[in-house]
Amino acid sequence: MVLFKIFFILSIMKKNVVVFVKSSIVPGSILLLIAALFIVTPGGNATFLSTKSELELDTGLPRSAQTDLLITSDTEEILASEPLDSFGFSSQKTEYEEGTIRRNESFYLILRRHGLSALEIQRLTDSSRGVVNLKRLLPGQKYRIYYENEKPISFVWMQSPLQFVRFDWDTELSVERGSLPVTPVESEYAGIISSSLYESMSDRNGTPQLVNELADLFAWQVNFFGLQKGDHFKVVYEELFANGEFIGIGDIQFAEFQHKGEVFRAYLYEHPDRTGYFDEHGNSLQKELLKAPFKYSQRISSGFSHSRFHPVLKTRRPHYGTDYAAPKGTPVLAVGDGVVTEAQYRGANGNIVQIRHNSTYRTAYLHLNGFAKGIYKGAKVTQGTVIGYVGNTGLSTGPHLCYRLYKNDQPVNSRNIDLPASDSLEEIFHEDFSRVVERGNLRLQYLPLQQELASNLP
Repeated sequence: MVLFKIFFILSIMKKNVVVFVKSSIVPGSILLLIAALFIVTPGGNATFLSTKSELELDTGLPRSAQTDLLITSDTEEILASEPLDSFGFSSQKTEYEEGTIRRNESFYLILRRHGLSALEIQRLTDSSRGVVNLKRLLPGQKYRIYYENEKPISFVWMQSPLQFVRFDWDTELSVERGSLPVTPVESEYAGIISSSLYESMSDRNGTPQLVNELADLFAWQVNFFGLQKGDHFKVVYEELFANGEFIGIGDIQFAEFQHKGEVFRAYLYEHPDRTGYFDEHGNSLQKELLKAPFKYSQRISSGFSHSRFHPVLKTRRPHYGTDYAAPKGTPVLAVGDGVVTEAQYRGANGNIVQIRHNSTYRTAYLHLNGFAKGIYKGAKVTQGTVIGYVGNTGLSTGPHLCYRLYKNDQPVNSRNIDLPASDSLEEIFHEDFSRVVERGNLRLQYLPLQQELASNLP
């Protein structure tokens, strides 16, 4: 009865009051909010407190779950704003059915199955020209059919975890591309080296992508092929979510790796000139050249040697490179900025790419299956550019990459050479960076080591 009186009073008040409640509204919350708006006198009369006020109710719920409650005398009623989902549809007015594209299933077949006529589908197909190629629907991709009053009004084709195409036909025909907003959520992970890193992290729902990001970060500080039991790591990083689903790893914020009793730390620092990872002294962790020409660690099948038994020629001869055994088609990366000086098929070397990085260093990539688009003699590349793909061309016994590094035109072992680091932080940024280091050290210090998690990175 009291609640009815409160709502009745709200409906007849002529005050100009706006209240926004940022939370998921529950009956108890509404009652508390309304009680806050009134003073109940001893005689039982309610008096309105204020005009043009804005109240925020912090319930601790994530913003993705928040809705707004609007109370205004202009409408003389309580109105709830319509929450929209990630694709822009009202969750109050519409419902959706989610499906997965089947093998040999077309745009036409999907919409026919959901009640659209052949004419309607043809009009949508015509509208899509110049926006999207409907022949690129792939098995396994997800889609949604939205309904309003049990009538289909829209088709959303999710081309990737982030990209989608929305087809509307309710009031007017429209075809639009869109992308889902990405929400970064800070997370943390820690472990003590014990057995296989991949197996251990998989057993505890770890992310292989995080393993590789960590390996890349400390590639020049830690020998990941010689980790020892008792080594440990800690990492504070971002997990990325879109439409409530995990889509990958974002930036590592802070990281620590203890190897053979020595502690290495990394701090992400952004300033107007550059963004990168630095040690506690402001020295860049990135070298002029990557440790290896792959995004992910690959097994070394044959190392640098002045006398190696050749598996094909059956004789001993120098092997001035490092062989990485990898599946055919694995992307091969340029280890540094430079200019392509060769991209061709050359006898025993098979398909080869050579890059001149500066007056001191050049690299070669042998036995490629093929070259990446845009890779030709004279092309400029940046560190991390895909230049080709692992193959089995030339004098080769199986898919692998022979990677060679030359210093002053002399072959050197890429696994143990000490390369110069990229530029360190300028002095003007040291004070600001020191605060980042302090914050990072506190996070890492109080991040407990979990149960034994890992051993070798590859």
